[in-house]
Amino acid sequence: MPNTNTKSHYTLPDWKVMLEKVGRDGIVRNIPFILYCAFLTICYISMNSWAEKTIRDINFMAKDLKEARWKHIDLKTQIMFLTKESQLSVHAAKLGLEKTKVPPYKINIVSATPPSHE
Repeated sequence: MPNTNTKSHYTLPDWKVMLEKVGRDGIVRNIPFILYCAFLTICYISMNSWAEKTIRDINFMAKDLKEARWKHIDLKTQIMFLTKESQLSVHAAKLGLEKTKVPPYKINIVSATPPSHE
C-alpha cells in the first residue's frame, strides 16, 4: 500500500529568491552573458541582412545574364541571316556591285632563282 504521508519533491520557488536572482545583483552578475547574447544577436541580424542582399544581387545578375543571352542569340541570328549569299547580293546591288561572271583563279608565281639553303 502506498504511503500517502510523503511530501512531494517539487516545491515552488520563493518569490524573494527569484527576485534576488533577477534583481540588480543578478543582472550585474550576468552582464558578461547579457553582452554575449547581445553580440550574438547583432551578428545574427547583420549576417541575415548580408545574406538577403547577396540573394537580391544574385537574382539581379541572373536577370541581366538572361537578357544578355537573349540579345546575343538575337544578334547571332541577324548576322547569320545577313551573311546568306542572297542577302549579300541584295546589299551589294544597292552599292552598285555585281556578281562576277568569271570564276576566281589562282595566281602562281614562279621564282627565277631557286632559294639557297645556307
